[in-house]
Amino acid sequence: VLGILHLAYAGLMTLLMAVMSIFMFATIGLENANNNREPFPVGFLAVMAIFLVLVTLLYAVPSLLAGYALLKRKRWAKTMGLIAAIMAGLNFPLGSALCVFTLYFLFGESGRLLYPQTATALPPGDASWARRTRPELEREYVPPSSPRDWR
Repeated sequence: VLGILHLAYAGLMTLLMAVMSIFMFATIGLENANNNREPFPVGFLAVMAIFLVLVTLLYAVPSLLAGYALLKRKRWAKTMGLIAAIMAGLNFPLGSALCVFTLYFLFGESGRLLYPQTATALPPGDASWARRTRPELEREYVPPSSPRDWR
């Protein structure tokens, strides 16, 4: 369910990006057709449209990757889910709800069963490298002596 929710969120963000881009380019086209007014800052609207696309992709791509990874049960799904949850948490209210549900699932019991380790966790080391402690090497703590009075 969580993977489908992330894919739906990414789709919703992409749809929002498409609608807003169409609106911005339509506004640029209509303002260029109206020549009886002052010149319109077309370059500013074009820069704003590009900025809108980049910001929306910044929000949509992690959710798309997390949805894919969660549905395919990839090793890196937990890591990508956390990244997507944090990015989605910046959008209120749908992104915040998705963030809370993702964190609840991944850090809950069912998330620990499906993804016991993160993808970046190192495997346990060789036992020969473990530090062995010998009782004769262990020392008791002795507090340092107080400094002399120089007055």
